[in-house]
Amino acid sequence: MKKRELSPKELQKVVELRQLGAKWTEIEQETKVERRAAKRAYEEWERDKKMKEQEAARFRVAAEAFLEHLNYLIRLAESLVIALPVPKMLRGLNNADEVLDQLWIRNIHGEVERFPTSSDGEERLVWRNKMLFKSLQDHTREKVRWEALEEWKQARNNTVKYSEELRLEATKLIGKILNNQPDLKKRIETAIGGNDITEKIADGARENIWRGILIGKPEQMHVWEGTSLVSKGRMELRFYDGDSDTNLDLNDVELAKEVLSICRQVVTNLLEVKSDLVQELTDEVSQMKDRTRELEESLDGLVLRPMMIHTRCDLCPA
Repeated sequence: MKKRELSPKELQKVVELRQLGAKWTEIEQETKVERRAAKRAYEEWERDKKMKEQEAARFRVAAEAFLEHLNYLIRLAESLVIALPVPKMLRGLNNADEVLDQLWIRNIHGEVERFPTSSDGEERLVWRNKMLFKSLQDHTREKVRWEALEEWKQARNNTVKYSEELRLEATKLIGKILNNQPDLKKRIETAIGGNDITEKIADGARENIWRGILIGKPEQMHVWEGTSLVSKGRMELRFYDGDSDTNLDLNDVELAKEVLSICRQVVTNLLEVKSDLVQELTDEVSQMKDRTRELEESLDGLVLRPMMIHTRCDLCPA
């Protein structure tokens, strides 16, 4: 015998009565639907309802997991962009691999620990971040020109190379000048309390040229004399404002002026005699800035989120 199919109105009435606690015989009397047919239809409706609820629950879980996944990718993109800009000081300039190594060990996943406390924890964090980076590339491959990152890496490494060459040239020049003026060399060593004055002055001269490249005009070296109650009596040679690490504390105005004269001579010589090296360094800095700007714009969260919603990767929740 063919099973009777209830009409939508009949099924609705059966469901209402059953959920109110009616017995099947009562439902049969009220709806004129045979109780076995009513029970079978109700049970099918109940199974269908549970399946839909499970599907809705799975959809909610997947949606929440996908949102979390996108947030991880955006945080990673933000961390990458933060790592790219040209440092204000040359001593903060490390090669591209070292920059990215610091990115891989950054905790962007929301764990309680800010940094891993064991080598195993660090390896796991690096693995996760690299997996997320691949996911970020997969989601954005059609929109983000990832070659820009490779170009940035090349420019960064070239900048490190040329800056070291500049430091060697500055050190040779200063060494030659001071070796021809042993009395001045001795007075400087006495004033700053060390025998590594050639390297210190070379670093200052190099930082001065670096700042000139960054701001587009020469950064003025000058002698600074303290005037406040705390700083009165201090005499410093400052290679550029805002840098306290390469300043030379000489405590003698005449000595400071002599060293300033040497530094200006060295900087002028490097800018003129080693103009090709300075220009190569300038070009690589310009390349880094351009690629950084390109990646900042393409990896901004406002751009990434709508882009990634319509794409998938191997890590996307099902």
